[in-house]
Amino acid sequence: MTFKTTLERGLLGLLVAVTLLLTASYADAHSTPLNSVAVKACDHKARSQACQYEGGHSDLYVGTCQYMSKDLICVRNQPIQKITSSKTESEEEHDTSHKQG
Repeated sequence: MTFKTTLERGLLGLLVAVTLLLTASYADAHSTPLNSVAVKACDHKARSQACQYEGGHSDLYVGTCQYMSKDLICVRNQPIQKITSSKTESEEEHDTSHKQG
């Protein structure tokens, strides 16, 4: 075997290994449990029916119920909306309006 043949086989083997690793990690990324809040948003709803739920950081997700495997889940199809409240979280945590006797 020449050096060139050995190098070509080594590179081909490396390419195959990297492809298999990337495919496995992609499949693993899509095997995580479904978001329970998004699933609950579609309780008692049918496929393609409108849904929405509040995520972390005061985000509102708006979409439609779609099947993921055998479960209906709310799939966002609109931009994430920010929920505004009259008080900030800091103000709610440090509310001093309660009376001290």
